[in-house]
Amino acid sequence: MDWFTGLSIVAIVAGVTISLVVLAAFGSMRHSLNQTVARQSQQIGRLSDTMAALSAQHQAAQTRIQQLTDANRKLSDEMTALGERLNDSDSARRPAGTARLLH
Repeated sequence: MDWFTGLSIVAIVAGVTISLVVLAAFGSMRHSLNQTVARQSQQIGRLSDTMAALSAQHQAAQTRIQQLTDANRKLSDEMTALGERLNDSDSARRPAGTARLLH
């Protein structure tokens, strides 16, 4: 075996070794990237679920606020009507001069 053949064999082995190292590095990077993407997809799914739950809670709160607003308006109307009845009864005196009592 002459020196040229030995040098060729060393060059081929070095090339194969470098190729294997590069392929292993790219494989490792790809695997790491795939794991990162999978984790991010899971996080996005959890965030979507949380957003849906918060949206439902917000809608329920809006509905309850509307119910309370309606009940408040109704109570206010009843208080106004009661005040008017009270004023009417105070102004209408009985024949003996005493105000009628509300029952």
